[in-house]
Amino acid sequence: MLNELQRSHARKISIIEGCFSTVWSSFTGGNYLTGFFIWLGTSPFLMSVYGALGPLANVIQPVFLTLLSHRIKSKKKLVVIAVALFKPLYFVLVLTALMNSGLKIWMALIILLFFQVASSVAGPVWRSWMVDIVDQQNYGRYFGFRNLITQIVATVSILLAGYLLDILGKGFQAFLFVFITGSIFGLIDVIAFTHQDEEKSVKTRIINYHLFLELLKAPTDYRNFLILISIWTFSMNIFGPYATVMMINEFRYNYATLGLLSITSLLSSAAFQPIFGRLGDRHGNLKILRFTLLIQTMLNIGWILAIPTMYYMIPFQLVLGIIGTAGTGLLSSNFLMESAPTFGKTESFALYASFTSLAAFGGNIFSGILFLAFSGIHFKFLIWDFETYRFVFMVSVIMSTFAMYRFLKFSRR
Repeated sequence: MLNELQRSHARKISIIEGCFSTVWSSFTGGNYLTGFFIWLGTSPFLMSVYGALGPLANVIQPVFLTLLSHRIKSKKKLVVIAVALFKPLYFVLVLTALMNSGLKIWMALIILLFFQVASSVAGPVWRSWMVDIVDQQNYGRYFGFRNLITQIVATVSILLAGYLLDILGKGFQAFLFVFITGSIFGLIDVIAFTHQDEEKSVKTRIINYHLFLELLKAPTDYRNFLILISIWTFSMNIFGPYATVMMINEFRYNYATLGLLSITSLLSSAAFQPIFGRLGDRHGNLKILRFTLLIQTMLNIGWILAIPTMYYMIPFQLVLGIIGTAGTGLLSSNFLMESAPTFGKTESFALYASFTSLAAFGGNIFSGILFLAFSGIHFKFLIWDFETYRFVFMVSVIMSTFAMYRFLKFSRR
């Protein structure tokens, strides 16, 4: 058993590790990864496939996680191996641009899927590892503070990566330099994981696949939450990657501008993470989560009415950061850890990742179908150009409103 000094050390290392991971993701993910695939020449429909790869990886993740858990009994070892398979290697994606034009996009998608599967394997095991070192009554306070630190780091990293892409010309050399830089921090992140303390007393398999069915059969708060959040996730992912695509293709934003908008969201999120964490600890994560889901669903109307001016986009991103990342993201994660049955914590996290990701996968693919269906429709109304993107957003808003209404009726047993 870890003593309190070791658990405290593990929590501190986790914050340091989170900073390195944040720099990695800031340089290799988000708007810049989407921008890379747009630069590569990915079609609008394949962009929906691109958006669905992460969710697809989480859907098939239990298969790989179950197989690995038969061989690897240490949570720490499994996380280190999984993370080492993708974070230091992300620059390989850019090298696909050197291939024949007919193959490069598909090869990039295949490589990204491999990276996403490795990431999805690490996710639930890392979450279970953190449950061992963070007391339940302090989830909101600790993760709120951890997220505050990592988002401050993200603010600087995203801005720097965006300016580097613009300065270096937004082409092959620019993406290669930025992704190699991110991969170096990914390697440092792997090393940081090796210094985090682990509970040594448990010698059983990390994953017991027989518990998956038990978790679905048991009439628990966890199961109800899993179903409702999956429905909401499907409707929200109908947006697909098209908000970023619209900002690049229609609004003509450069990467520095995209970075500025991301930073606006991150700063507001960083400021409110500790606040939402304490509110969840004091009043209950579910109660505050209902409120943030309601506001976040309504905020999506803002994408339908979006205009290129920064006088609109910066306040909009500010509120999205406060409600979406700081509120819904933190509170849903905390309620998941709180409601997961004690007889299968890691299995609960893996099942949650699979169900919500299956919903996200379906939402992304559906968004691609909607994009094809609405393609070619365009008209101007007052100051807005209503094109394909906005019609897709409308469908998402309608369906997420229904899903949000069902979630508001959810109460604990």
